[in-house]
Amino acid sequence: MHVPRAAKQERSEQTRAQILEIALEEFSARGFEAVSLRDIADQAGVNHAMIRYHFGSKEALWKESATYLFQRLQVEVPPLDPSSGQASLDDLKEYVRNYVRYCARHPEHARLMVQESITGSERLKWVAETFIQPAHERTLKMITGAQEAIGLAEIDPLTLLYMIVSVVQMPYLLTAELKYTHGRDALAPGAVEAHADAVIWLIFRA
Repeated sequence: MHVPRAAKQERSEQTRAQILEIALEEFSARGFEAVSLRDIADQAGVNHAMIRYHFGSKEALWKESATYLFQRLQVEVPPLDPSSGQASLDDLKEYVRNYVRYCARHPEHARLMVQESITGSERLKWVAETFIQPAHERTLKMITGAQEAIGLAEIDPLTLLYMIVSVVQMPYLLTAELKYTHGRDALAPGAVEAHADAVIWLIFRA
């Protein structure tokens, strides 16, 4: 039976997206060295050659996965534009809330970065230069503007940025510990919103 080219293209794109999702899960949970392309192929239910066809090497697949991850972050948490004037306090709070929700939906993001930071890999250097540094430049301008306009804590902006990132991400890095120690599901919708409320209060209470 003849399959239209558009249908083939759509199916190919769906397969590619599925492989990227699984690759992110595997790389973030086990680390780059512990994961093989065959592992990912088995999880995706595709032939090992299919991954080679779409991505080539494991290194290339990791970079494609990281690209997919950071593009998804930009879509789900649209950055505030510091050049458009000072964002309102409500805008800043909503930005933080969206970031908390993103981290809860996609804990593999923080886990992938932690995996790479442990060894300080060339992959991390590449993703830092390509995605993290430009994003941080925008966020640091936003923090500096908020310090001047609304009295946000007078802390070195880079230090404050990493403090905020840590407070937001930690429950989603330690979900198993929270569950085993305190019986709390950090990913329950009510828990995510409560965490967002707490982070916003900590940042903006002054």
